[in-house]
Amino acid sequence: ALTDFHYLVQSPQIDNHNIEHISAALAKFHTNKHAITAAGLRRGQHNKPIDNWYIPKIELMYNIVPSICNTGITMQWSADATEHAHITEIKDSARSSNNNNYDSQICCHLDCADKCRRFDLATSLLDLRLRTSLDQHLNVDDIVDFDVDGDDDDSDLSADLLATVKCPGYACPITDYFTMDSPSTIAHLHCWTYGLSSHQSGPSPSMMLPLDSAFPTYNQPSLTSFVMNISTNMVMFIRLGGARRDGCNASLPFEQLQIWFKLWLQDTEFHNTTSVRPAQTLNCAPPSDIWPFGRYDTVIVNNEEGHSWPADGLCGHVVAQMRLILCPIRKTGTQGTRKNCFLTYVQHFNNSEHEPATQLQVLKRAKRSNRARIGDVIPVTQLRVPVNVVPHFGASADPCLTQYNSMELPVIFV
Repeated sequence: ALTDFHYLVQSPQIDNHNIEHISAALAKFHTNKHAITAAGLRRGQHNKPIDNWYIPKIELMYNIVPSICNTGITMQWSADATEHAHITEIKDSARSSNNNNYDSQICCHLDCADKCRRFDLATSLLDLRLRTSLDQHLNVDDIVDFDVDGDDDDSDLSADLLATVKCPGYACPITDYFTMDSPSTIAHLHCWTYGLSSHQSGPSPSMMLPLDSAFPTYNQPSLTSFVMNISTNMVMFIRLGGARRDGCNASLPFEQLQIWFKLWLQDTEFHNTTSVRPAQTLNCAPPSDIWPFGRYDTVIVNNEEGHSWPADGLCGHVVAQMRLILCPIRKTGTQGTRKNCFLTYVQHFNNSEHEPATQLQVLKRAKRSNRARIGDVIPVTQLRVPVNVVPHFGASADPCLTQYNSMELPVIFV
């Protein structure tokens, strides 16, 4: 009966008729197992008779028939297939990633951070000696040995000295634009703060162009309807995508546009929002001799109200490429338009997939049915953080790609 049971459960296809035979074979064994023990046929170590059937495998046999009814044949869950899937789908993928040897990576990072901090502290101390009158405590000719191990406590250093120490890991002290709200600051910079992002532009625009010639200079279509929607309707938040059309007799409240080639964006650390990072430059320059397609950087844009960065991650946010930074100059006597309405035209990416090996987001340029890129004009306050993207080369890279066109010719990025 047990032999029949073992043979039947290994069938590649099992129907109700087979299940009846399996149950009958198991029932036959269950009915006659007491006769086996009574005859002393069940024996164990040293050929001693065993008077019980306390075997886990036999207990498991009673669950095989219900399991087949619920999940199918047992052969599909064999160890060979399961282990092979575990190797190909989990082990190989994990070994090909950098999620290995965490201890050595953490130690290397901490060691590098400590060396950077000591180097910054040493250079700051030397700079202070040259710029201040602390020579009364230490002669200039004295040799300072910074390699001597000692107490790392900074309690003996004065507050003025600690204020001059550079931020660890950065070449220069970090300017916190989140706290720069004095009139003297506003006079030198156009500065906006929104949430955990701070935006700054220079005091003067890079150029000033008439409305009709501004967009062709950047190889962009007419964006009049986009700009008018924000500057005249006092719209503070724009969702990327969708159509924008002019009215039948749309009257524009502006004729000139101020154009900026750069924007400084400052944000906080992703895992520590109280730590401010240095402001990063975002380029948005038109085509030139060196950059035939222009120089445009990519950013993360807030695309849904109610979501914040970095708390919600990419939920409610999209990756977009800045194509134009502008500020409409309203006509004299025009009412209802915003002053200093700084805008940016962006073309966004679709990010719905992940690259299998690295699990990075796969970004594809959003395009309409006519292959035209989808873009929109939004306030600069919707920009959150810069993001570095690289072309997805595939099996081999296009030999035509250079550092000056690699962000324009490809369609897929990671």
